[in-house]
Amino acid sequence: MTTEPTTSRASLRTPRMSGNRRRLRLLSAVTGVLIAVGLLFAAAPPAAAHDQIVSSSPEAAGMVSEVPEQISLTFSGEILADFSAVIVEVIAADGQNIATGDPIVDGTTVTQAVQPGQVGVFTVRWRVVSSDGHPISNEYQYTVEAVPVSPSIPTPDATEEPTPRPSPTATATATPAGDVHNGPSGGGEIFPGLAVLGVVVVLGGGLIIVLMMGRERRRRDRAAAAGKNTRARKDEPADES
Repeated sequence: MTTEPTTSRASLRTPRMSGNRRRLRLLSAVTGVLIAVGLLFAAAPPAAAHDQIVSSSPEAAGMVSEVPEQISLTFSGEILADFSAVIVEVIAADGQNIATGDPIVDGTTVTQAVQPGQVGVFTVRWRVVSSDGHPISNEYQYTVEAVPVSPSIPTPDATEEPTPRPSPTATATATPAGDVHNGPSGGGEIFPGLAVLGVVVVLGGGLIIVLMMGRERRRRDRAAAAGKNTRARKDEPADES
């Protein structure tokens, strides 16, 4: 029976123990680095938040009865007064930008003039640089309603009185007497024609009556002559006998 030397077993255990120690040291170093980084992030102050818009005029989704002369935007912090970085557009319903001139920056307020005389839905698009140097932008809408205009009632002084039209009676009264009979009236023109027609009818009727009477007289004369001839013929035989 053979036995292994003691020195050979000890030599085999030494490398295993050294490898485990390296792993432990490596894990300890990584854990330390992670803890240090966590402590640094925990100790660092929180990042400053960007400025935000707090109010506007007209208000977002608001309705106004007349076209505003300008748009006003108020932010939570001061806006950097760099006109190249401050942009405000006011887009009308037809797509036209009615903003006029450059925006005016006064601390936390930005003002933009607009063109008057339009109604409808408007979109305000803005872009500014907040106090921390970061650009911020957004948009909102407002509506301008058309107010119906009531018809103006004229004052009594401005009302023109109609000129009275002359009545026929007044016209006849004002006409001179010599002008009334200057021309023939309608009845005077019709009367001569009726008179001529009446004369023609009378003459024609008389002529017809005369002709009829002469015709009747001639018929009676013929009848009387025929009767005489008949009696004469009847009396001739009696004379011969």
